[in-house]
Amino acid sequence: MSKNVVRTVKIEHVVEECKNVKTLNFSVDPKNNNYISPRPGQFIMVWVPGVDEIPISLSHYDSKGNWSITVKKVGECTKALLDLNVGDYIGIRGPFGNGFELPPEKCKEVFIIAGGIGLAPLRPLILELKENHHPFKLVIGIKTRDEMIFKEFCKNFPEDNVSNFYCTDDGSYALKGLASDIFTEILKDYPRERTKNLLVYTCGPEKMMFKIFKTCERYGIPLQASLERIMRCGCGLCGLCVLDPLGLLTCTDGPVFDSEILRKVDDFGRFKRDFTGKKVLI
Repeated sequence: MSKNVVRTVKIEHVVEECKNVKTLNFSVDPKNNNYISPRPGQFIMVWVPGVDEIPISLSHYDSKGNWSITVKKVGECTKALLDLNVGDYIGIRGPFGNGFELPPEKCKEVFIIAGGIGLAPLRPLILELKENHHPFKLVIGIKTRDEMIFKEFCKNFPEDNVSNFYCTDDGSYALKGLASDIFTEILKDYPRERTKNLLVYTCGPEKMMFKIFKTCERYGIPLQASLERIMRCGCGLCGLCVLDPLGLLTCTDGPVFDSEILRKVDDFGRFKRDFTGKKVLI
């Protein structure tokens, strides 16, 4: 599927994950000569007729062309998406961007750290790791138990090669605290030799990811983080998602960046741009 061609798809199934969060399921034809198979961490541009077009990460896809996006109400376009029903249509472009790279063979252990809706872009990565039987620890942080998403999906954990850690800001479910703090506490029990074989994937509020990045830097642990920025085009034209001082574009060079790049990005954890292009605090 040519990336920049808008394709109309019909919503086939809607899952209400929690208050103000829904997963919309639709199909694309994988037999189309222009079909592009997604990779974990990539996003699509989603057009709601009469409203707007916004970037949303894919929360699921399979070889049959079944795709999903998980949407949280944060503005006019996401509200319009949540108001759609089975049988309604949306337009999509993509997939776009660079996604998560799978662990190298030398990596013996993986941490996946999600904050809130940040679990959505990580879900395809989790499925690939499970399929490859690669052990990982999943740390999920939410504000309150009412904001938990993918309940059925997460019900399958833990397994032999998966450890699960839930935490809530208010202590209403599982551990009380922030995902970044829980991660730091877990690492305290790791001997230095063990941390050399770790890899961390994260997506969520950028301040959370910045704390996780700093912890990884102290321990010498490589990290891949999925960043979120305003995007009007998805293909590098509007410039609203630029990261200073490198001039990298979140839509084409990201949204996933590794530690080597993040060390050089002054904006990470500090600044983003608004719809006018003005730099504002995160």
